[in-house]
Amino acid sequence: MHFSLFTATGAYNLGDELILLQEYEYLRNRYKKATFTIFTYDRNGSLLPKDPSIKYVGYFPDHIRTRPIQNILAFFETLFAIYKSDRVIIGGGGLIYDNEAGQSFDTLLLQWQIRVWIAKLFRKPILYWSLGIHIKAENEAKILPLFEGKNTYVSVRDTESRKILEGLGIKSTLILDPVLLHDPEIPQLMPKKRPKVGLSFRAGYLPNALENIEKIITFLGAAGYEVILLNHSFHTANLGTNDSFFLSSLAEKYSLRTTETIRETLELYKELEFVIGMRLHSLILAFVHTIPFFAISYSQKTDEFIRSINYDFSLAARVFDIEVFKKQFHELERQKNEQKFALERKNDTIKREVYLNLNSFFDGLDRT
Repeated sequence: MHFSLFTATGAYNLGDELILLQEYEYLRNRYKKATFTIFTYDRNGSLLPKDPSIKYVGYFPDHIRTRPIQNILAFFETLFAIYKSDRVIIGGGGLIYDNEAGQSFDTLLLQWQIRVWIAKLFRKPILYWSLGIHIKAENEAKILPLFEGKNTYVSVRDTESRKILEGLGIKSTLILDPVLLHDPEIPQLMPKKRPKVGLSFRAGYLPNALENIEKIITFLGAAGYEVILLNHSFHTANLGTNDSFFLSSLAEKYSLRTTETIRETLELYKELEFVIGMRLHSLILAFVHTIPFFAISYSQKTDEFIRSINYDFSLAARVFDIEVFKKQFHELERQKNEQKFALERKNDTIKREVYLNLNSFFDGLDRT
């Protein structure tokens, strides 16, 4: 069995790389002799282990006007990889969206239309894995051709994405985000000098962002915490999504530790007492590490994750109030141990649910 995997990897984002890692681990365990072609923007930045069954291929198209030769080579690599594949997997995560500055929806859609067209040309089964669809109503009909065809099988990670597809006449299976399967190593117990709180924010969604984040930093510092900036996105082309760039002034002003690679960010979760996060995969990593967290929700996907685990400690980014945050964070501190136990129970339940749904999804495919 040979798989071609198209995810949003190689864009220097921890969540995207973790999605790929969990998909690879599931497929490797299920199909022992499987081989893989991984499509990526960065062949050296993966979290995947060294495995001779993996081949990396650059994405096509990618900066086609400024890199014509590389794109010609990538085009033929793409053709050959899909031709020899038994299945083409697309996802998971938010591959199709129109709500981020610096990213053209039409360009993004065209890229996926080309890749899907090639797969359909060679009559390959197409599997959408825990897809997130975040688009305005006027763009919904434009994505329909991606999901049409007898040999296309769709799973989504949230109910809003499923509703969008239902409105287009496309059936889908709900399978929660693959990162919920992440099973972190248990850290060694070490004496703590100062309890650490990790902050994971993203630009563009929190009103008066730098002012409010600075108030959070000073509040936590006065309470005796070591504040660490957990950078999840290191995108070099679109600085609007680069977490390190976004908070660089506050990191310098308060001499804060700030993570510099996705691997460093991932490892640091093992040391944290609390997480305060906006990014979906920061909240999920806190959840799978059973770290009590405070969610500042900015989107459909974060709202739905918080609801799915029935979690109380959150505020909507659009109405964020520092005094309300302080009050709720004090309550989270008081309930820390209780919340850790609750997260552990929920984590076990959701992992089982995701595995059962994945097994059912792939069992059905294997019978076709």
